[in-house]
Amino acid sequence: MEASSFVKEIKATWAALHGEGMRLELSCEIEGQERYFASFLADEADETLFFEMAVSGSSVRVPVAQLESLIADAKREVHSESWYDKNPAGADDA
Repeated sequence: MEASSFVKEIKATWAALHGEGMRLELSCEIEGQERYFASFLADEADETLFFEMAVSGSSVRVPVAQLESLIADAKREVHSESWYDKNPAGADDA
């Protein structure tokens, strides 16, 4: 597994592509180079909003509504190991 790159800032650029409408493209600087990694776009048929990301040379599209739900779950349930050390399982049950 490759090492993760932590970025301080994400650049958002509006792009109007002929035949594809408007999209919001996301990029960041990695090792001194600006790299595109994702975009938001709308489905032509029903305007469903998608988050499209580059994964191993392919594009993966996730509905934004599902992504929002997953982010809400993550905000509630994802914690660091040190959080679990300070909040042992069952501590709230006492």
